Amino acid sequence: MTEDAPATDLETLVADLEPRRALVMVAHPDDADFGCAGTMALLCKAGWEVDLLVATNGNKGTKDLNRTGQQLAAVREEEQRQAAAILGVNEPIFLGFPDGGVENDGELRGLVVRELRRLRPSLAITFDGFRPGFNHRDHREIGRAAYDAIYPAADDHLFYPEHREEGLRPHRPDMLLLSGAPDPDVVIDIEPVLDLKVAAITAHVSQVGGRSTEEMLRWWRERAGDGPGPRYRESFRSVTWERARRSRDARRS
Repeated sequence: MTEDAPATDLETLVADLEPRRALVMVAHPDDADFGCAGTMALLCKAGWEVDLLVATNGNKGTKDLNRTGQQLAAVREEEQRQAAAILGVNEPIFLGFPDGGVENDGELRGLVVRELRRLRPSLAITFDGFRPGFNHRDHREIGRAAYDAIYPAADDHLFYPEHREEGLRPHRPDMLLLSGAPDPDVVIDIEPVLDLKVAAITAHVSQVGGRSTEEMLRWWRERAGDGPGPRYRESFRSVTWERARRSRDARRS
């Protein structure tokens, strides 16, 4: 499927997923809003709990020579809180790694596994960390770390067994959506919530150069797709696991 394909009905896509909870895992404040804010907003409007995990504090993302990394980190985390509130997303989870310091290692995977086991989402969303040419290393690393955390680590009790002392049990989401995939099979029409997506993006004042919501809306409309698919869309590659499919079938029978 290409991005010009007909829209995927999000309600149908997630109809069998229980509980109605999603976890979005990204590298920097603003990543989720540029990548999948429309999908997050649609899920929130449908009554889902949506959580957001941000690996870094974004402390290097500026051209302002007068701003320190510590100042920028505080600003960007607050911008992300405001953006999440606009969409209806829960208070973001900040892991606090430095910008450019994301590694798909045991430490990061352990932190992601803890949140997967604590929140127990049926749906997870992250970057396609395997896509050739992905422009930012942090994006690749969080995508791969999230994928590896979901399977096998979060689902097998002998990975991070210390979590049992916290009362956390193994868990695997039923579905994973990979943002930025070159071969998407899920295309979400976000036109009904485009205003929310743009408002969330413009909450990241330090990153959008002071552009207003109206300016960003015009920019988004100018770059809208003109093919047979939705004009305003977010695209993903979906991943499911056989055990998850069997579990869903058992719940339905």
